Amino acid sequence: MTAPLVSDVAHAGLTVDDLDDALVLWCSGLGFALGRTFTLDTRTTTATTGVQGSTIRAATVTLGDQRIELLQYDPPRSGRASDSPAHTGTVHIALTVSDLDRVLDLCAAHGWRPVGEPHEMTSGARTGTRIIYLEGALGGFLELIAPPQLP
Repeated sequence: MTAPLVSDVAHAGLTVDDLDDALVLWCSGLGFALGRTFTLDTRTTTATTGVQGSTIRAATVTLGDQRIELLQYDPPRSGRASDSPAHTGTVHIALTVSDLDRVLDLCAAHGWRPVGEPHEMTSGARTGTRIIYLEGALGGFLELIAPPQLP
């Protein structure tokens, strides 16, 4: 029996208009713990999400085993949330996968299309990890996260 292609729901993501305000709500108000904060530069944002000309300020908050990723795009986008992962209110689900190329092919056969190219993280805690967003034919976004393969 082969290993499953998906090993974990890495997180659910929510695009917010004000990360600092969102952190007050999620941590001080709702009782989540701040896991980490990070910033994605324009090149990484474009490669990963397909959104041109933006950076992302983000934070991961946790409650037990559950992780929520809060993302603030700069500059912000207006319009329907289903049009772009950068629009406030957009939700995405991130999956940890063992074989990014196989999962991309499988998803494509079901109407999901990449919005960019797989981007390999070159620094930080996720060095070597490949990440890409997919958009569903009827809307919605998936993020695929492929950690580096261990020897």
